[in-house]
Amino acid sequence: MPHHAVPNFPLRRSVLACALMLATLPAARAQAAAAPDTDNTATAAIDQVTVVGSRARNRTVFDSAVPIDRFGAREVEHALAGGDLGAALQNLSPSINFPRIESSGAADSVRGIQLRGLAPDQVLVLINGKRRHASAVLDTESSFAGIVPVDVNAIPPGAIDHIEILRDGAGAQYGSDAVAGVINIVLKKARSGGSASVSYGANHTDFKPTNDRKTDGQTTIVNADYGVPVGDAGYFRFGLESRERKPTNRAGASDAGWTSWNATPADLALDGKVVFKSGDSQQRNHYAFYNTLVPVSDGVDAYSFATVNQRKSDGSAYFRYPGDPSNVPALYPNGYRPTTRGDSTDVSVVAGLRIAGGAWNWDVSARHGGNKFRYDLANSANASLGAASPTSFHLSTFDFDQDAVNADVTRELDLGFGAPLNLALGAEYMRETYTSSPGDPASYAAGSVADAPPGAQAGPGLRPQDAFDGRRSVRSVYIDLESELTARLLLGAAARYSDYSDFGNASTGKLSARYKVTGDFLLRGSLSNSFRAPALVQTGFRFSTLNFNSDGTGLQTASLLPAADSLARAFGAQNLKPEKSTNLSLGAAWKPQRNTSVTVDAYRIKLRDRITRSSDLQSDAASAYLVSIGRTDIESVAYLANLLDTTTTGLDLVLNHDLRFAGGKLDLNAALNLNKTRIDAVHQRSAALAQIDPGLTLLTDNNLFHIRNASPKTKLVLGADWQAAQWGVQARATRFGALKDFSYDDQAELIDGVRAQRFGAVWSVDLEAQVKLTRQLTLAAGGNNIFDRYPDRVRQTNNASYGGALPYNFINPIGLNGAYFYGRVRYTF
Repeated sequence: MPHHAVPNFPLRRSVLACALMLATLPAARAQAAAAPDTDNTATAAIDQVTVVGSRARNRTVFDSAVPIDRFGAREVEHALAGGDLGAALQNLSPSINFPRIESSGAADSVRGIQLRGLAPDQVLVLINGKRRHASAVLDTESSFAGIVPVDVNAIPPGAIDHIEILRDGAGAQYGSDAVAGVINIVLKKARSGGSASVSYGANHTDFKPTNDRKTDGQTTIVNADYGVPVGDAGYFRFGLESRERKPTNRAGASDAGWTSWNATPADLALDGKVVFKSGDSQQRNHYAFYNTLVPVSDGVDAYSFATVNQRKSDGSAYFRYPGDPSNVPALYPNGYRPTTRGDSTDVSVVAGLRIAGGAWNWDVSARHGGNKFRYDLANSANASLGAASPTSFHLSTFDFDQDAVNADVTRELDLGFGAPLNLALGAEYMRETYTSSPGDPASYAAGSVADAPPGAQAGPGLRPQDAFDGRRSVRSVYIDLESELTARLLLGAAARYSDYSDFGNASTGKLSARYKVTGDFLLRGSLSNSFRAPALVQTGFRFSTLNFNSDGTGLQTASLLPAADSLARAFGAQNLKPEKSTNLSLGAAWKPQRNTSVTVDAYRIKLRDRITRSSDLQSDAASAYLVSIGRTDIESVAYLANLLDTTTTGLDLVLNHDLRFAGGKLDLNAALNLNKTRIDAVHQRSAALAQIDPGLTLLTDNNLFHIRNASPKTKLVLGADWQAAQWGVQARATRFGALKDFSYDDQAELIDGVRAQRFGAVWSVDLEAQVKLTRQLTLAAGGNNIFDRYPDRVRQTNNASYGGALPYNFINPIGLNGAYFYGRVRYTF
């Protein structure tokens, strides 16, 4: 359909101006400090009122028609010991995984979370109930290559009051991306007082592949926040945070004769040395936030909140041996390992008015979210330029902006049912822009040195002709109804209509029900469908990376192209289509006694036209075609396409119990997730690709095997939290279930027609203890994965472990870093 005209008003400027105005009001209106707001710790999490899942103001986690988790401030702080919010969410919820990536370029900087086994871009993230923007970088190398996740690690950890997780499809309620569910991050809003903390930790591990005791990953976190009361009920909460993390390395000693290109004497001199890197990148994060509400008049409140993150990450690419064609001996006589550098700036600002006028309650707001990612290289070379090559390069800059204005209105209608009908109506206009800019000329140049690969190693940079400038607008309206028709029966219905300027329009809906068999036992269920348009970044992102060839015996430069690119078209690409999904959930909740609750929920999520990165399309015939058109700078082509229909089924089980113990309160919990993804259809046919090489397929068996097994099929979390007057202890044990992943070893077990390896289940135990020295001063010490557990090693063959350099498969969510120990000092005032 044609592009809609974009309204001519400075939306982003309006949002920033409103936010600036609100941020300055509290200083003028601040009054004497009032008692700080605190959580009602006597109320169990399942009885807390929730924001997500229902627009009724008094709906609790237990009463909801859909499964919701709520994690309070103390649980979040304990889970955040290492500083990454993504890792904390994995620690908190069995339904969430936070995959690690090794030597992966931009993914060293931006990682996504996955909910219920689906891809990271199929979960919606909200801040204070408002949509969070996605990253400017497309994930090119993880298990879900081709997705554009929300960078949850750009949200200031020290700003979080509590977290709500809706484990159900909610596209009709909240819009695109809410396929697997919704994560709502609620910011601190205490009206007075503040806190400051300093923590320091490091990985300390026994690394078996090199028989080495390692201490690395040193992490320092400093944060502070403070609240100022505004009027009788308003507040202005603000804070700063800094986190610096040193890198980790879990690479093994390399067989230089196998991993080097031609085994020169200089190459073989490095035999048995650790020259590769596998582990976390070095990072430097700086955060700021504010969250404010200003009473304007009776029934009218102005509010605003904002988060800012500046992150610099230094990752690593594969080592280049001295004799490799990609080396310039005059620059690196002993070889080199390029350093990938990501510089990310992330800003989100929301400002609005809440108006209670008669029976109607209005929420009118505007928001701006943006992510800018600059991608650079150091310690690299463009071998085709010889000794004249620079050693540092700028590869590209990616910039994504999302601006929106919306209005939500709610009221209760008395229609003669057992309870009033909760009616919610809303409309939103959203505009998105995405641009990519080229790198340095030397980063993509093809020089005069014969037989040397062109472009910067671990690049190449983006060429000017490949830069992208795109934009689109989205209009949507919704209606949400919910009512307790009787004292036992709650029914809900929601519908949304969305109109995309680039992908047409769609209607989505949701039905939900909850029936109280007794006051303490209920049945619940929902049926919904969702429409997920391709992200704007997915339509324009392109980049080239160095990756394994089809049999794992070497590396090749693979070019990921937009589907609209002429070369991608020659290899069979077609315009991307929206993903469509159907979500069914059935469950029960039971409170056998006041301090005990049990919930169980089964789900099935069917996805059609799932967007996936194709395999690297490479063969002798494909190479000949690329040479014939002058593209000798790349060796394979890949693109995004609607290649899959899948069905994910699963079960969530959650148990909570609290009791008085040893002079304090002990909270016990257990949570289990089971999930399995089945591939229903693969859309492999491409007449254009068959003309280049009839033997090529868009997805290989290895690709399909990876998609089926991209996350553990089981995950169990057992937790205990004991709090007394002066002491506190938290313990958590997590079991990541068994995994299977394809192997490059041609002697590996044949599973479903693919050479693969089985990786056993692995336990991780976290422990923390606190002592309250005074009412204001608390000391804490603890550790994550305190028993220093690792996943199973890959088969000890050169093909499987890349010559011994990569002894562990990175797919297991437990990661590769081993034990992490830390201490923390917190002062409240």
